[in-house]
Amino acid sequence: MIKRLADKLFEWYCHPDYYPDIKGDLEELYTDHLEEGKYAEWKYFIDVVLLFRISLHRPLFKNSLIKDTGMFKNYFKISIRNLARHKMFTAINVIGLAIGLSSFLLINEYIRFEKSYDAFFTDADQLYRVSYVAQENGKDGVKDAMSSYLVGEVLNDELPEVVQHTVTKKLDKMTMRFGNDTFIEDYAVSADSNFLKMFDYKILQGSIDEMMSQPLSVVLTASRAKAYFKGENPKGKTIEELAPMKATLKVTGVIEDVPENTHYTFDMLISDKTMQERYDYKSWNWNNYYVYVKFMKGTDLTGLQEKVTEITYKYVDEERETRLDIHPVKDIYLKTDFTYEPQVHGSQQAVTFLVIISIFIIVIAWVNYVNLSTARAIDRAKEVGLRKVIGAFKRQLIGQFLFEAFLINFLGAILAMCLAEILLPFFNGLIGKEIVENVWNHTPFLISLIGFWVLGALISGFYPAIVLSGFKPITVLKGKFRTSKRGVALRKGLVIVQFAASLVLITSTFIVHQQVSYMQNKDIGISVDKVVSVSVPTPDIETEEQYNAFVQRTNSFKDALKAYASIESVGATSNLPGGDAADINATTTKLKIVGLTDLIDGTTYVQYNDDEFLEAVDMTLIAGRDFDRKMKSDSSAVLVNEAFLDRFNVPNVADMVNERIQIGDREENRRTIIGVVKNYNRTTLKSQVEPTIYIPSNEERNLVIQLPDSDY
Repeated sequence: MIKRLADKLFEWYCHPDYYPDIKGDLEELYTDHLEEGKYAEWKYFIDVVLLFRISLHRPLFKNSLIKDTGMFKNYFKISIRNLARHKMFTAINVIGLAIGLSSFLLINEYIRFEKSYDAFFTDADQLYRVSYVAQENGKDGVKDAMSSYLVGEVLNDELPEVVQHTVTKKLDKMTMRFGNDTFIEDYAVSADSNFLKMFDYKILQGSIDEMMSQPLSVVLTASRAKAYFKGENPKGKTIEELAPMKATLKVTGVIEDVPENTHYTFDMLISDKTMQERYDYKSWNWNNYYVYVKFMKGTDLTGLQEKVTEITYKYVDEERETRLDIHPVKDIYLKTDFTYEPQVHGSQQAVTFLVIISIFIIVIAWVNYVNLSTARAIDRAKEVGLRKVIGAFKRQLIGQFLFEAFLINFLGAILAMCLAEILLPFFNGLIGKEIVENVWNHTPFLISLIGFWVLGALISGFYPAIVLSGFKPITVLKGKFRTSKRGVALRKGLVIVQFAASLVLITSTFIVHQQVSYMQNKDIGISVDKVVSVSVPTPDIETEEQYNAFVQRTNSFKDALKAYASIESVGATSNLPGGDAADINATTTKLKIVGLTDLIDGTTYVQYNDDEFLEAVDMTLIAGRDFDRKMKSDSSAVLVNEAFLDRFNVPNVADMVNERIQIGDREENRRTIIGVVKNYNRTTLKSQVEPTIYIPSNEERNLVIQLPDSDY
């Protein structure tokens, strides 16, 4: 790609009389570079750039419709000579513009990527997700990205604006086998037959009407199909699902890999008819599905939201404690703050901040050029005076200086593209995403590069051209311009602008550094530096004997781990720290502290731990004690975090030890608080600490293993 670009550049500027001979020499050098090793194309490109000389360039504007081609030739020659004569001035301008433009364009590629989430679907503007919003004292409370399976059916039946709906569910980790190979699938989801019709991923194999219509059918992405079948045709073949279902799944189709810029990623789709015996598809209270609807074009969303709210009160919640909400799919990644999102989201504020930063970077680069150009006005004043004396018009002088600005900005743009290509791997590593593979054939980048080359030349070149062309011959030839107020005021004004822009950029950089430092050093409430996790595969369990055998094997495995001297402790939990927002259990049932509060609305998160989990992750007990498996009374005990008690406005957390909480209206659903733990950020620092209760369980398959402080 680099060599092809260099060839086109050389063919564009080289004189036809010299082109064949020099091109042959360049090809010989390229062959030598190939034999020497890597970077042959880059060396070829550098050779082409170094040959850009006046003596070798082709006649400009030959056979042009522009009448005065001689003047443009003159502009070009004078610009080249002037830039070559003042090498330091040229180098500072070109390098400054290149650094500013490359930084600006790379940042804007990231901004473009963040804003592109879910925009690649054909009818993206018509796709919406239906979510639950809790109503607390007449105001919106906790917002849940999930809702009931029945929601999609009801909206489809009740609203004529709905064209189509689909329901999907994230599945727990699955163990698959094909032949002698075993695979762990972390990103499997179930979906109905409408899913691929609404989210129109490219279908590589299979029929869209048949792929998800039957039970025990699975659709793979291209990369997973390759992993399983090693290039063979997967359609019609079967995969064994070992855990948790223990089923044989038939591959009915293959789709393209899911792009990274979507809020809902997956590696395989299992038909929801396969899962209907395992999950509740008929309950309004089982809110574990992502429901999407497609509306007609031109639908009035304001009036539609009112209709959706009325449907909520009709079918879902007559007491009006929750309501359904609709959100554009394109806005989910940056503009929603719901719980149980399928993956960690971006930040609209961060994107806006980066937009501001990028603007200041390019402004500083342009102002730097303007400042240096006008600072050189003193040196070029006599040149302008002499030109005017011999008959040059102001518009001709403006053309000369604008042409020079275009040339400098062109060189800066070429260097900016080279810098961006060199820095791209580091930039992708910094942001954790490969947003662009290379800049040479990335059309949006090239369009932006050309656009900001032209815009930059006009912005940075127009004002100096006006100033330089406006000198009065008699003033400059007498040497009075050096002491004129106009020249001094101009330079002072530009220095102030540049200083102010630089100050804003430095301040912004300092703020970002402080934020990153805060995230790196923030006490999240637990210690995970020397902790690793292991998930024990879950077999298909149909009888109590099989369940007891599984629990016994898991506990034996834990005991075997603890026998190693290099392992400090081993705990078990239902939800590993650092999981995504959806990776935890929750209940929207009202709770109360018996004898102290009334039943209070809100989402409460539920995590199951054994009596060694707190020790394994160094979670701090503020009051009370941890679970003890030897105490039978602890089967009805519970730990709570500070965020849970904050909801009840408890002044002293220590006073809550031995108090009882009640879940719902039934007194048998009471548990005794035996301890209060310090808050910890289970997901990201952007998310608030979730009000959580911890229930004892010695049967969880997610193990956390604490290693000693010594390094290995």
